[in-house]
Amino acid sequence: HGELLMIDTGTGMFHENIKGQLEKDGLSVESVAKIVLTHVHVDHSGGLAKIMEESSPEVLVFHKEADSIEKGGPFTLADEFGIPFTPTKVHVRLKEGDVIEVGHLLLEVMNTPGHTAGSICLYEPREKMLFSGDTVFTGGNFGRVDLPTGDLQQLISSLRRLSRLDVTYVFPGHLDIATRKGSEQIALSLRYAELMANL
Repeated sequence: HGELLMIDTGTGMFHENIKGQLEKDGLSVESVAKIVLTHVHVDHSGGLAKIMEESSPEVLVFHKEADSIEKGGPFTLADEFGIPFTPTKVHVRLKEGDVIEVGHLLLEVMNTPGHTAGSICLYEPREKMLFSGDTVFTGGNFGRVDLPTGDLQQLISSLRRLSRLDVTYVFPGHLDIATRKGSEQIALSLRYAELMANL
């Protein structure tokens, strides 16, 4: 299978389900070489500690949110969700423009603030794939902007930036994936975000 990269870890409450799904695909938690977090919220980062108990992947987090992963604290929203968060060591503090190599994929790190200040998307230009975290969802949806460090105007700027990419596939943190016309999904989310800003 080559190198295995996991993007976000879920809450940790369904760790056995994730393990089961990996095993169904002929993979295992132990074979995960790298974990990238798209942002700090516990519904994306809470499963990290459980995976680290069973495996030793390299953990990659955007530099603005790495301290919250290493120390915990309010930006994880663990208290709001009622989900425990265990601080975990970050091996690589990602920066804008970094490239993460996994197999034949070259994932470009894009800081896309709006849902959180340190939110990132990962873009693979040759495969036209966007791993969008909670910045943009399918169906014209996008991440909440009313949480700490969220900002609607920043989100609109991020969506404008994403709308200039050539995207076929969108793999978001929630809701459905897009397997065609990903750029149209991003354009729709941008339109709705701009409408929301004008209310």
